[in-house]
Amino acid sequence: MKLRMLFVSPEFPFPPFSGGCLRTLSLLRCLAEHFDIHLVTFAEAPPDEKDLKALRSLVAEVTALPLEVHHRTRLRRYARNLRRALRFVPPLVDRFSEACVRPAVGRLLEGKVDWIWLEHLWLAPYVAGIRRPCTTVLDVHNVESDFYRQLRHFARNPLEKLGYYVFEHAASRVERQHLASFDRVLAVSPEDRELLARNCAPEKIFIVPNAVELGPPPANDGGPGCTMYFAGRLDYAPNREAVSWFYRQVWPLIRRRLPDVRWNIVGAYPELLGEELLRDPQAVLTGSVEKTELYLHPSSVVIVPLSIGGGTRFKVLEAWSAGKAVVSTAKGAAGLAAFHGDNIWIANTPVEFADAVVGLLSDSNLRARLGRRGWETVQERYSWERAKESLETALFSS
Repeated sequence: MKLRMLFVSPEFPFPPFSGGCLRTLSLLRCLAEHFDIHLVTFAEAPPDEKDLKALRSLVAEVTALPLEVHHRTRLRRYARNLRRALRFVPPLVDRFSEACVRPAVGRLLEGKVDWIWLEHLWLAPYVAGIRRPCTTVLDVHNVESDFYRQLRHFARNPLEKLGYYVFEHAASRVERQHLASFDRVLAVSPEDRELLARNCAPEKIFIVPNAVELGPPPANDGGPGCTMYFAGRLDYAPNREAVSWFYRQVWPLIRRRLPDVRWNIVGAYPELLGEELLRDPQAVLTGSVEKTELYLHPSSVVIVPLSIGGGTRFKVLEAWSAGKAVVSTAKGAAGLAAFHGDNIWIANTPVEFADAVVGLLSDSNLRARLGRRGWETVQERYSWERAKESLETALFSS
């Protein structure tokens, strides 16, 4: 007989339009073998029946709690973040603990289950209301206090710097107050585990890396390439900053040398990038798509020009799984078993990045070698099978 688990995720995980949703779905696939799962999630609009059906193939029950609509215009975001800063509450902790949400979640947490699993630090405060005995798990997709520290470091506006300073310390307070109360805390990388150990006993923290479905072995695509690929939600500040930096600093250098180059940019909210990029005839901004492989597979090189971020990047893992050559900053590859010149090409300056992209687009053999080694890295470390092994160790080793 399977154990009963209440699994609470702040993001409705299907379709998987973000790294957080991808991680949640991969974990549910791994957990379904051992648990009857009641998935509790949140949605601004009633979920599509097709998406609910896909989730019910993994879990015994789905409860989607209504969530207040948050408009994503710049003015609305600033207003919300100002209110948060004045209350010393980090973003999204308040969103998932608002008065209209907390009672519904609280009632579900009082039910009789063997395990309670919470996704993201945003839900960590609920641990204070959980009745024992049951085993509690917090899955930390990234370390929020460190994420806001990075944003503060890169912010150019003094008011933004001040806001990120407040959020950094507000997130630190949540981490100090709640991490130690969980029976198990999951991190995605050794680097994140070290950061979390500042507020939680190290023996409670287990590494369960992000994982993807392994694609078929890659084949040499032959000949010169002409298309680059970037994927990520563009309402997420690190992705938006990455695309803007690449467009301003690197894109012109590449186009001077490869006038026919094309760039697929796949992700929701492309309008946030500005009119100049939206009008560029050699950049294809797709918005949200259900099947990213329609744009990934025809592309020759995947770019990950991130300067900010927490956890590890699914965009690298998905590219590796498809056997694609990846050019990334060191930050974009952080936390992964990524080795320059072996399974990835690391470039941190505009000139280095442009040279790497042009070199790979011009050299199919080098692309194939990097892509093959990336695919092998997923096979060895980041497939669903490897994630399942890590997860079972974390949950059942003691």
